Amino acid sequence: MIKRRYQVVYTLLRPVFRLFTRLSYHYTALPAPKLRKGQAAMILANHNGAMDPFFMALSFRRPIFFVASDHIFRLGIVSAVIRFLVAPIPIVKSQLDLRALRQIREIIQSGGLIGLFPEGNRSFSGQTMHIPPSTGKLIKQLKCTLILYRLDGGYLTTPRWALYRRKGFMQGQVVRCIEPDELASLSAEEVYQLICEALQVDPFEQQRRLQIPYRGRRLAETLELTLFVCPRCHSLATLSSADDRFHCTCGLAVRYTELGFFEPLDSWSVQQRSDGLFLDNIAVWDQWQRKILPELLFDNQALDATGHKPLFVDRGQKLVLTERAARSQVMATGSLLLYADRLAFIADEGKADPKADHENNEKIGQADEGKAGQVNEDKADYSFHVASISRIIVHGQLTLQFTTRDDVVWEIRSQTRRSAYKYVLVFHLLQQQLKGEPYGFLSI
Repeated sequence: MIKRRYQVVYTLLRPVFRLFTRLSYHYTALPAPKLRKGQAAMILANHNGAMDPFFMALSFRRPIFFVASDHIFRLGIVSAVIRFLVAPIPIVKSQLDLRALRQIREIIQSGGLIGLFPEGNRSFSGQTMHIPPSTGKLIKQLKCTLILYRLDGGYLTTPRWALYRRKGFMQGQVVRCIEPDELASLSAEEVYQLICEALQVDPFEQQRRLQIPYRGRRLAETLELTLFVCPRCHSLATLSSADDRFHCTCGLAVRYTELGFFEPLDSWSVQQRSDGLFLDNIAVWDQWQRKILPELLFDNQALDATGHKPLFVDRGQKLVLTERAARSQVMATGSLLLYADRLAFIADEGKADPKADHENNEKIGQADEGKAGQVNEDKADYSFHVASISRIIVHGQLTLQFTTRDDVVWEIRSQTRRSAYKYVLVFHLLQQQLKGEPYGFLSI
């Protein structure tokens, strides 16, 4: 039974959020087709920003119960208020477990609306990410109305990597409504194809036509959270940003414009543009770095794929053990290291001791000297072999979350600016190498 307070809260807050999103995001929510009282529906949408549930909800006149990442349920009193007001359904980042499925079915059977972002994660490059084929099977099982909702302009308004939002054009609308009778005549694969086609968005292709400026502050700041391979020198994690500039230690320099495209500033980039090879937006740059990563890791031996030396080292990290939608426990603070065969975490010693950083640097150096495939237990406080991790994702901007084969969920939260995305892409390749699979990023 759906409690009346959800409708009351929704009715009271809807006009407030409509005004807020219009003023703060230039967002317009087009009204959805009217649903009958008690008509159950599953609403699917593409996902680019943290505010997407609010954007979607403004098109509907009934409360929507959203499937949400479980990290929002570990915020103490804030989580309690969220539960009371809107009762979201917790999942461990895009993993629909039996408990979540049971809650979804109960709400559908009660004639409610479920909101789900099937990508399971916000897009890093703006293009719609991989949607699991199992989504089609889920819709078939629920036997309710399917509503497909598309958000346009969301990525350029709130890029996942950015410090500040921008104002330009943003709109949400229902693009397809499929009733149960029509769904019954379709296969799960056909339903899946309809979902993918309706939710596919490429903001840069749209922007080439529309040419709408997205104005804001420090437009390129923290872009290195997503783009971490330099196209000029092919180095990793040597890119940095300041205001609207993005540059590498090798001399590469570009400017991020209000239209969302790059302008070349160094002579090499100018020549690349003349030759038709310039990576002029985030999506094509990301596609290029995904393509070249296997070559850098395994073909040219530009990186150590033996396990002797770390591929990445980031200090100022917190290792956190989480419990689904319940609590978090900080296990250690220190340095995160990714090797070709494992994730390792080295805890700081004596945080108040001025020698702590020096000692920690020595531990990292000593860990580097260990044998391939091993971690000296006296040096590395935590070690997770590539084969022991079932999945690894990013939530928010900086938090790396991974699940081990025994269903234990860990998070690595960063106190410094560093790319969590680089860990996901490289780790994915390492797992494929271990399994002997072709290299690729279909599921990311």
